Amino acid sequence: MERLIPASERDSWREALAPLGGIDATYLPEYHLAYALRIAGSSPLLWHFSQGGEHFLYPFLLTPVALGSTPTPYFDITGIYGYTGPIATTLDGGFVRAAWAAFDAYAARQKIIAEFVRFSPFNRNEGFAHPQATVIANRTLAASRLPDSRDAMLQSLGSKTRNMLRKAEREGLAARELPLPQYLPAFRALYDETMQRNRAPEFFRYDDAYWAQLLNLGRQGLRLFGAFAGESLVAASMAVAHGRSGLYHLGASLPAYAKLGAGNLGLFAMSCGLLEGGVEFLNMTGGRTAAADDPLLLFKRSNANGTATFHIGKRVVDPLAYNEVATQWRELRGSPPDAEKIVFWRP
Repeated sequence: MERLIPASERDSWREALAPLGGIDATYLPEYHLAYALRIAGSSPLLWHFSQGGEHFLYPFLLTPVALGSTPTPYFDITGIYGYTGPIATTLDGGFVRAAWAAFDAYAARQKIIAEFVRFSPFNRNEGFAHPQATVIANRTLAASRLPDSRDAMLQSLGSKTRNMLRKAEREGLAARELPLPQYLPAFRALYDETMQRNRAPEFFRYDDAYWAQLLNLGRQGLRLFGAFAGESLVAASMAVAHGRSGLYHLGASLPAYAKLGAGNLGLFAMSCGLLEGGVEFLNMTGGRTAAADDPLLLFKRSNANGTATFHIGKRVVDPLAYNEVATQWRELRGSPPDAEKIVFWRP
């Protein structure tokens, strides 16, 4: 059996995921609905193949291929800006091949020409990639294997970070979990100010529709932690959580208080709050670049007790149609497309 489930059918989507057991928090339909708002015209879908009691699932955004204002009859599929990818209840080669054969038939009917996958470091599912996909270790992520207590978490961090936490407390800063949606306006104001200060790309600015969709994850799915100086919110960390998996989604801080350890304190509160909720793996994500010495990555690593490797996958699904689109691009732009970017038509 095979079926295609839109993320708007949230109960059916979650029911399909249930046989997998522990999954990355970003597999959830609400997260897909939120990120579909980031790519114009995209549809968040879950492809489900089952046979002999086993299940193969693949969530993605299906998006029309357009060359600027010039439409084409084709589509691409990409993983959300998170960590998902194809996954199955078994490693049996025959079953996985059958699943991909059925998916390829769907892709042909849908006129899908290219695929870009962001694999989950929690599920480590890059082994389920299509046999013709190119899988690449893209970058190092900061990640914590959360212990069973606050004290154990503190001891798992480096001495410099522990010193920053003590400094924050000496300065009178305090951190706690914040209820949503009540504290969302305060977090948004702090986040928007941080993005403006850092001159972040427009992609990292979020509108009302995005936040409204993200709140559908519920109290256990979307968590917010803040560090305060008196009554003022000076640093905050937002996480997405599901079962044993957690993701550091967004963070922000005031620069004057960052030097006092406010960011460290907020991230420590997040780690402790999530471990108390049963999360065992916290993906703190990476830096602004793939460089090993990226400053943001180094900060996140200092607040985590380990690392993980982020893999991506690329595949030209229909070479003839893909080359046709590349030729059109060259004719319209007067230059060849970026060979490193599989979905080169995407802004």
